[in-house]
Amino acid sequence: MAIAANDRQASRLWLLGAVLWPGFLAAGVASLLFFSGIDPETLRLQTLPEWEIGRTAGYSIGFLMFWAVASASSALTVLLVRPPESRPGGD
Repeated sequence: MAIAANDRQASRLWLLGAVLWPGFLAAGVASLLFFSGIDPETLRLQTLPEWEIGRTAGYSIGFLMFWAVASASSALTVLLVRPPESRPGGD
C-alpha cells in the first residue's frame, strides 16, 4: 500500500516537472524576444503611469506572466495526451 502511494507521489512530481520546466524555458525565450524590443519602463508609462515600479520589477512581472501562460499550455497538453484511466471492472 505504501509503495502505491509513493508511485502516485512520484508520478505527480513528474507531471509537475513536465508542466513547469517547459513553461520556464518558453517564458525565458518569450521574455528575451519581448523585452528585446520593448522597455518595461516605457510600457509602464504608457499603460499604468500611476504605478511606481522599476525595470527589474517589470522584467520579473513579465517573466512570471509568460511562465504562467506557457505552464498553462503545458498543463493542457499533459491533460490531453494522458490516456484515460481504466475503471475497475474491466470497462
